[in-house]
Amino acid sequence: MNERARFVSMYQQQASLSLTILSAIPAELWTSIPADSETNFLGERIRKITIAGLCGHLLQAEYYWVTALAKVRTGDSLPPPVGVPMVQPEPAGEALIAQYRQQLQRISDAINALPDAQLQVEFRFIGRLYTVQGFLWAMYAHHAYHFGQIDLLLRQQGYLPPEFLELPELHALIG
Repeated sequence: MNERARFVSMYQQQASLSLTILSAIPAELWTSIPADSETNFLGERIRKITIAGLCGHLLQAEYYWVTALAKVRTGDSLPPPVGVPMVQPEPAGEALIAQYRQQLQRISDAINALPDAQLQVEFRFIGRLYTVQGFLWAMYAHHAYHFGQIDLLLRQQGYLPPEFLELPELHALIG
């Protein structure tokens, strides 16, 4: 299995588990802020971190990145998605889950469509040097980081989410 295939395997399992977790969240927990503080923000777009806000952030950022990765050239500097028109997230709950499911499929399709040579292209993002393949792994970590925040928001409200590494695929090699 090559690195792209390993990545796609892991990403699809992560996406599937994320959707399972989101589908089980009670409606009242999507927008609540259990532990508010002055530091409870995520950039300029999300002024108060909620499960709905984090889910919207993930569907926007990941799609921006995979579409940008298809166009980046050696030596380019990939700008962060500040001021970039983004997909507007649906309201919290089932509509947002459906939108996120569609976006995850678009992301997987875009990754699979990247030519092999594109995966080796070197570029900079926020001052750091990446290959496209390396940035895909950074995107995977970004997803896990924010799902850790979702996990914490749920636990702060007395809701015990499923274990994150209990990936749904039981009978196939993962990665």
